[in-house]
Amino acid sequence: MNKPIRKAVRCFLIKDNKVVVTKYKEDNKKAGYYEIPGGKIEEGENPEQTAIREMKEETGLKIKNLKYKGNMIIEYPDRIFDFDVFICNECEGEPQDFEENTSEWIEINELLKKEKILFIIMILDRFFIKGLIDDRCNFKMKIQADEKENILDVRYKLKEKNRKVSTGAIE
Repeated sequence: MNKPIRKAVRCFLIKDNKVVVTKYKEDNKKAGYYEIPGGKIEEGENPEQTAIREMKEETGLKIKNLKYKGNMIIEYPDRIFDFDVFICNECEGEPQDFEENTSEWIEINELLKKEKILFIIMILDRFFIKGLIDDRCNFKMKIQADEKENILDVRYKLKEKNRKVSTGAIE
């Protein structure tokens, strides 16, 4: 079965051990879930342009000096999400409230304790964060999940400037 692939981005805005997140409001099927800002790459956009646009649309923040950090694929039984992941630590403005979501700064450790977080937030876990915040590292991650958002398998690869840092699976 050929699964549809949705190409998208996520952008981690991290400063002083805090990250900007969005939280879906009650009218959304993901109500109450925390997410990292990002969205679908539109025709004519490159991934970096999408990250900048989506951050502004979902948080009200204008970001700059983005760095590409890696790729995360989430495979469900009937579809695949393919995310290019960026990080930055410079922005203008304050997180805002929107029709579909709110946005806020939150301590990374506090976020990881939340019950309703989406898979992309796994990158902030102490096991994976080196691939995100270390300027010398990039990562690749693949998650297989069932239709109820349960993780079935996680595979990853961290690379540090032309040498492999670690690779494996998490059960």
